[in-house]
Amino acid sequence: MQRKQRGFTLIELLVVIAIIAILASILFPVFAQAREKARGASCQSNLKQIATSVSMYLQDYDEMLPMGIQNDWWGTWARNVQPYVKNLQVFRCPSDGVAPDPRWTPWAGPRISYASNGLLLWNGSNWGVQGAMGMCQDWQGKPVRGLAAIGRPADTILVCEKHEKSNLFDWGPGVLISGVNWWDSFSPGLQPDGSRRAAAYPNGPDGGVTARHNELAHFAFVDGHVKAMRPSQTNPDPVRQPQNNMWDAARN
Repeated sequence: MQRKQRGFTLIELLVVIAIIAILASILFPVFAQAREKARGASCQSNLKQIATSVSMYLQDYDEMLPMGIQNDWWGTWARNVQPYVKNLQVFRCPSDGVAPDPRWTPWAGPRISYASNGLLLWNGSNWGVQGAMGMCQDWQGKPVRGLAAIGRPADTILVCEKHEKSNLFDWGPGVLISGVNWWDSFSPGLQPDGSRRAAAYPNGPDGGVTARHNELAHFAFVDGHVKAMRPSQTNPDPVRQPQNNMWDAARN
């Protein structure tokens, strides 16, 4: 006697497909978060190496921090510390997926994913660097900062993430967070401000910082440690809480 083979009914197939779709909707976000966590670990390692290279630079230059950028826009902090890193890949975050723009390379230098804390402030008569590695230009009263002038190195930002197609190059003011936005597309350099309303980049609470790792960004601090934070946490309220502004290297 021949046994009659029975196949799946349409309803059974639809049930199986629905179960697979549900499982996929549950697991895919988990896989994406795990992948981003791995990329975040690599980014954190990059910033740790950069912070170490700055520390080595300090030892060779009488504890003076590197200049963020010179008058000609070519002498950037990344160029200054690159001999201590000896690997250009360290300057690129694995989560930075902005495609290269052939109109800029190669004359604008290598593409980087990080910007220095180059906060500028007006003191009533001239502009000066209030951050760690700012603009060393002749129109400023105080262009560079020594390690001894930083009262809270463990709470002062040195370098942060910045993934934007207009300023991913080792050239121009895009290599730093200046706190101002004078250079148009060359430097969306506003510092974060937790009291600011949501707005398009870089005018929102995160400023010019990019939070790509599950809404967190990595920050290297002057003392060498690296921490993942929401950008707005680095400056929750510049008016009411100036003592918590991690971009101000002059705090005591």
